[in-house]
Amino acid sequence: MSAAVPLQGATATLQEYGLIVREPVGLAGTLRFERPGWVFGHRLKDCTIGAFTFFNSAGKTSVYRTQLGRYSQIGESSIIGPPEHPMDWFSSHPFAFTRPEEVPEMYRLEDFARLAPRSSSGASWASQQANRTVIGHEAYIGAGTFIKRGVTIGDGAVVGAGSVVTRDIPPFAMAVGSPAKVIRQRFSDAIVERLLALQWWNYDLAPWRDTVDFSRVEATLECLEDALACGTLHPLVPDSFALSVHAGGFDLQQLDQPLFPGQAVAQARCL
Repeated sequence: MSAAVPLQGATATLQEYGLIVREPVGLAGTLRFERPGWVFGHRLKDCTIGAFTFFNSAGKTSVYRTQLGRYSQIGESSIIGPPEHPMDWFSSHPFAFTRPEEVPEMYRLEDFARLAPRSSSGASWASQQANRTVIGHEAYIGAGTFIKRGVTIGDGAVVGAGSVVTRDIPPFAMAVGSPAKVIRQRFSDAIVERLLALQWWNYDLAPWRDTVDFSRVEATLECLEDALACGTLHPLVPDSFALSVHAGGFDLQQLDQPLFPGQAVAQARCL
């Protein structure tokens, strides 16, 4: 399926495809998403978001070239994966380290274009830097957080509000501060090991909402582990789309498979 979505009425149309977005003009480049996604009016450029990703409705968050896993939660007024500038060059201005094709809107002005290095000058500094930031499944990013480009926030990790993250955060760790440092784990080593082995975000939990009490970690784990072993915990297979932004609106294309298909794990079925 491929469809053109005009700017007028785009909010309602995109909701039909499982994307809640208040201001579609805040999306730039291509957004690849699994339904459902909760983006509101935040700014995303060339990002990937998994099913049930949730952005706080307040403030304005900017996210660049970032992969956000399923059930990730992003606080307001955060900046994730912004471009970086060289600090040891003659100039840190983009004219020195980019090419016209990398920042076309800026170089559309003749004044900038006259100053820009030519494409024939070889690969730019910008193209050789870390270009992808990763927010893991069920990771929680507090309000007002800054996350450096190229950093990986592990599955289930929590970053406290106002933190400045310059290094990777391990799965299910809790980090806070500037620079952010791990202060403790969310759960014991044994529980973290079971959570990472189960990878519950790869499964459809809706049929279990009346069976388990999600406030009880070990009991929920045990129930879902047993269900997986018995073959009654089924994969989550959400519809996935690629949304490309252009001047007149958007092009929406359905993808052949989920963005996060998960890993098939052989399990012994219950008798």
